[in-house]
Amino acid sequence: MIPKTFVRKWTRKVLKERWKYKDVEKALVSARLPFTVQELMAIAEFYSIVSFFVGLILGAVVIVAVPPTFILYTARYTPSYNIILANFNVIRWTYPLIALILGFVAYKLTKYSILSYPFFIANRRKSEIELYLPHAISMMYSMATGGIPIQNMIRTIAESKHIFGELSREFMIILEMVDVFKKNVYDGMRFVRDTTPSPQLSSFLDNLIFILEGGGKLSEFLKRKSEELSEERERTFESFIDFLGMMAEVYISVFIVFPLFLLIVLTVMKLMGTAMFELYKVAVLIMLPVSTVMFVWLIRSMIPLPKVKLEEFESKYETIKANVVDEIRDSFTVDKVKRLKKRVLRIILHPFTENIYRIELRIVTIHIALATLTVFAIACRFIKFEYAVLVAFSTFVLPLIFIVEMKERIMRRLEERLPDVFSELAMLNEAGLTILEGLKVLSQTEMGILTKEILTTRREIEWGVLIPRAFVRFGIRVKSEILSKIVPVVVKALETAPTIKDAFYIVARYADSEVSFKKRMRSSTFLYVVIIYMCIAIFLVTTYMVITNFFKPFSNVSTTGFGNVAVSMNIDEIKNSFFQVAMIVGILSGLVAGQIGEGNVLLGLKHSYVFAIMTYVTFNLM
Repeated sequence: MIPKTFVRKWTRKVLKERWKYKDVEKALVSARLPFTVQELMAIAEFYSIVSFFVGLILGAVVIVAVPPTFILYTARYTPSYNIILANFNVIRWTYPLIALILGFVAYKLTKYSILSYPFFIANRRKSEIELYLPHAISMMYSMATGGIPIQNMIRTIAESKHIFGELSREFMIILEMVDVFKKNVYDGMRFVRDTTPSPQLSSFLDNLIFILEGGGKLSEFLKRKSEELSEERERTFESFIDFLGMMAEVYISVFIVFPLFLLIVLTVMKLMGTAMFELYKVAVLIMLPVSTVMFVWLIRSMIPLPKVKLEEFESKYETIKANVVDEIRDSFTVDKVKRLKKRVLRIILHPFTENIYRIELRIVTIHIALATLTVFAIACRFIKFEYAVLVAFSTFVLPLIFIVEMKERIMRRLEERLPDVFSELAMLNEAGLTILEGLKVLSQTEMGILTKEILTTRREIEWGVLIPRAFVRFGIRVKSEILSKIVPVVVKALETAPTIKDAFYIVARYADSEVSFKKRMRSSTFLYVVIIYMCIAIFLVTTYMVITNFFKPFSNVSTTGFGNVAVSMNIDEIKNSFFQVAMIVGILSGLVAGQIGEGNVLLGLKHSYVFAIMTYVTFNLM
């Protein structure tokens, strides 16, 4: 909420000099934000003023907490000590300006952040639109081969937001122009062409309008465009791999090397009697996990792999319902107790009845946690509490690592066979076989786990399940990201196309590009995982040498710190502080290594466990 005075003020300014705010207006339209230019400028000014006063208060706190004499004392062993001492009076009188500087920085930073927000959203939407565009064009091609009108194609993409994200929003604007404002479909496409943040979508719509108005063959155009954008995806993949390398270097520098360096410096400052050491330790234990979560979220948000929820896609296919005879009772009762028992029993038997690639980690974690509590209670009676915690930690983590790794390996082998499955289906269809006959042939070939799933899909079709729904259920059972993205294209081809061989060939190429991208990503980022291992090892070796060779001689020795206060060096306290920081850095670094190296945080559990054991051995056994 902002005062209306600011809005009226900026309304007069914007109307008077509208040309100055053309870029901001274009960014707002491209970002599809529900703000006018004057509202955005009013928000930026109001919250910048609020931030100025917040920065002013923080600056006052800094002035009180860190007096000028502290700067003089900390500089006594540096070459700049004489300069600071000679100008100490000037520093003391100008010191209050820190509050004004912090307030000014907060003002400028807030204003810049708010005014940059539309450009950031527009750029993010551009990336997401261009990510989904090849996938959408493939679906449009499968519909075009069946003679579906262009307006129905646009409506299908617009209503499939769970598949295409921001791209569906752009197509929905075309529908709104037609349905609400009574424009023709070409005017709607022209409006989106001129306002979309994606040059690729703008070019596609421009060419599409030209083809439709000129009477060209739509299916050939969509097929050609799909192939062109598939090549463009290769460049997107390469740029993302470079981005991963840069992010790995940033993480190593900021989250591994810098905490160790600062920890050593502040430990030395502890000899001077400052309280910065404890403050730093608390800040690391709180801020490092939060920063790591944000870091992982940033990487995941940039992954050029669209997320599709097939459960939502399946909901459009209704199950077959039985007719009810009038004379027979048209209602029934449900035994809630029996249903609850079945649900509980299903959860208890889940790890033993499901295939490993279908196991839900949330359910398995409950089983592992119960086993861990049991092991911990037994271990406490026979070994020390410290060792009991270590045994319980291993009991919890090792089974989880085993399940995650096995699930990932099986899924990799399964995904590598997906291009072959759809290529075979396309060739069999080209040879004159129907989908069901093609599935019968594939179910008799050796394709590992896919053979069993194809056989299940074939049986569902034979039992009366609609073919599109059978493929959707196939994707839901396998829970593969790649399969989840290509199933909607297959479904549309089955619903609309008289012959689906061309669509299946496109799906096979798409699946092959996704599989090859994952392989390239793992091979390209493996070096950074090795570097993280080396950094953690150097972290621990440096910590060991600093504690044993530098701090240990000062154990139980009193020194005169800041303000002539006697300070004693407690080596156990320092060791515990180093242990806590090293443990949190190691565990978080392992998770980040999994995200960078294999694209999944859970695949970093093995690295985190190794780092945790290395840290424990270094601090407790050496």
